[in-house]
Amino acid sequence: MAGEHVQEFACFTDYDTELVCHWKVPAQMNCSKEYLLYYRKELLVMPNRVCVPENGKDSLRCTCTIFPDYFVSGLTYILALQFNGTDMWNYSVTPALVVKPRAPKNLAIEKAGNGNFNLSWEESYSPPSMLSGQPVIYEVKYWRKQHPTEVSVKAINYQAKSFEITASSLRRGYDYIASVRCNYTEYPAYWSEWSEEVEFHYDYQVTAEDILQMAVPISCILIMAVSVICYFCFTK
Repeated sequence: MAGEHVQEFACFTDYDTELVCHWKVPAQMNCSKEYLLYYRKELLVMPNRVCVPENGKDSLRCTCTIFPDYFVSGLTYILALQFNGTDMWNYSVTPALVVKPRAPKNLAIEKAGNGNFNLSWEESYSPPSMLSGQPVIYEVKYWRKQHPTEVSVKAINYQAKSFEITASSLRRGYDYIASVRCNYTEYPAYWSEWSEEVEFHYDYQVTAEDILQMAVPISCILIMAVSVICYFCFTK
């Protein structure tokens, strides 16, 4: 049956330039030879347009990229998937309900005067994009380069394009990597991918607190040593 060739059909959009649909296929299948994806706007009597799918990076998916003329919240597409010239089924998708935003860009990090690290980034949308200026939340994650499984994730539920990584949450002498992703609260279906990473190093800087922490035990040892020496001097 032709239907056996399609699993996990799903679509998502950056809500700016493209609508991407993909589905799982058996290994070695040539997507552009076996499938065609027809699409049209709902409620408009227009001829179907066609999208020729390509094999995904892992070769186990077919991917079709549609470039709509515009995006509005009420827009719905009727999709029809063909396998070897045979209609398989119709599917409707409303782009506003499957928004997967582009990741934040231009991630940068610099050390602040207080010893913390300031992470900053930019939004990937600008006017006249539909998402430009929309409420957006972020997640920041950072980890020691040598220990990628020990990840700290911080949610930023307010309008900001920066985050202060406190020195107290880091361990001295290690390289760290940080990344950020976003989600638009009016279009919450998907988080973006994680952004490009930035790397920074938390070096050994001796602070006043360190000096105090070292001074107390050293003072105690010195006092004890002097006491012992004095004791032996007096007993002799």
